[in-house]
Amino acid sequence: MSQSKRKLIKNVVCPHCWTSFPPEATLWIAEAPNLYGDRKLGENEPLRFLPTEFDERGFAVDPSGYSCKDYACPHCHLRLPQGALEAPAIFMSIVGAPSSGKSYYLSSSTFTLRSLLPRDFMVGFTDADSEMNRRIREYESKQFFGGDELTYLEKTQETGDSYDTVMIGEQAVILPKPFVFSAIPAADHPNSAAAETVARTVCLYDNAGESYLPQKGADSSAYPVTRHLGQSRCIFFLFDPTQDAHFLRECRNFSNDPQILSSEELKAMGKNLRKSPQRQEAVLNEMAKRVRIHRRMKNTERYDGIFVVIVCKYDIWKPLINVPKPNLISKGNYKDREYNFLNMNRVKALSAAVRELLMQKTPEFVAVAEGFASDVVYLPVSSCGCSPIFDQNDVLGFRANEIQPIWAEIPMLYALARTAPGLIPIVQGKPDEEKPTLVANPPRKLDFTKRQ
Repeated sequence: MSQSKRKLIKNVVCPHCWTSFPPEATLWIAEAPNLYGDRKLGENEPLRFLPTEFDERGFAVDPSGYSCKDYACPHCHLRLPQGALEAPAIFMSIVGAPSSGKSYYLSSSTFTLRSLLPRDFMVGFTDADSEMNRRIREYESKQFFGGDELTYLEKTQETGDSYDTVMIGEQAVILPKPFVFSAIPAADHPNSAAAETVARTVCLYDNAGESYLPQKGADSSAYPVTRHLGQSRCIFFLFDPTQDAHFLRECRNFSNDPQILSSEELKAMGKNLRKSPQRQEAVLNEMAKRVRIHRRMKNTERYDGIFVVIVCKYDIWKPLINVPKPNLISKGNYKDREYNFLNMNRVKALSAAVRELLMQKTPEFVAVAEGFASDVVYLPVSSCGCSPIFDQNDVLGFRANEIQPIWAEIPMLYALARTAPGLIPIVQGKPDEEKPTLVANPPRKLDFTKRQ
């Protein structure tokens, strides 16, 4: 058993209700079989309690004498992962119009990062809580381990098991379930000696696209499902070219992907795919309004976090942009050892090319994006890298053995490099003088980069 003293962060932020509190206010979840019934979560949930007694290992003892191991938020009483008390949280929101592919993007991104981060950057990227991440694990299994079977991800709903219901006072409040990951430097990471300082708890939110539409009852006190926007250090907005008339017209000249076929073409094929293009700048504008409200920003003030526009389904529209596939990860040496670095020069060059294309096709979207945030990057991503196929019920799905994501990991890797100094090193500077960003004469606690 470890004899080292556990170090807790000074201020914990609940990933469910976003309430902040000192770690000593954390509740514990009773283990005794007779201690069921919680005043906020109902009779089927174990009692939450503030302990007065601990066992010799430091675990709280519940009123029936059982040692406990799980924590809960003092405000909403929902379970907290252990990492939430030990590593500062980075909140990240995934936003987009209905059917833009948010769940496919999230699944491809997390699946790729689970192997890429430890292999290329010596950073563990693991589930902070297996139950909280159950749905994303199911997505990953369907998307990448389904073999030749045609599979698809269920559309994220506005109600159901993606949400928790909590009694706050006399009101039932519906809260979104986050996906929570631990990002921790491995033993061979240059900052491993400062792991407690560098490690982060990453909280991701994937709402139904309908939750971002301007409609009655959206984001109310009883249904605050998008209020994570007020805490987010990074917002990913999925712009879907197959829902934009300008992109559709051009893509139909060279692609037979069923997502861009006209209603007449689909009808001729005997297919009945319902298409409902959205004004995506209107969805973005509604999101921006909510961010300003929850962060108490002036209407002229710009979001100061990282805003990443993910132009998805890149496999369809890539003939519209003349860029090679650059290697966005460079190698650099530090103390006679080679490490990988995210190449910011190449990321920015790619972003500039994508922005130019968006300015040609949908300048109104770019105007809203850059009026909302002072720091915007545009990245092309294909979550699957191939076209979907109709099943016998006219539902579009993918074969797992054909899926090859393109740049699905880059938006999250970029966000971690920008929001977690010392975790993901970067290289920047003039293209002909690219050097890894490291601290000169570093102290024991090595810092790869200052916050950009």
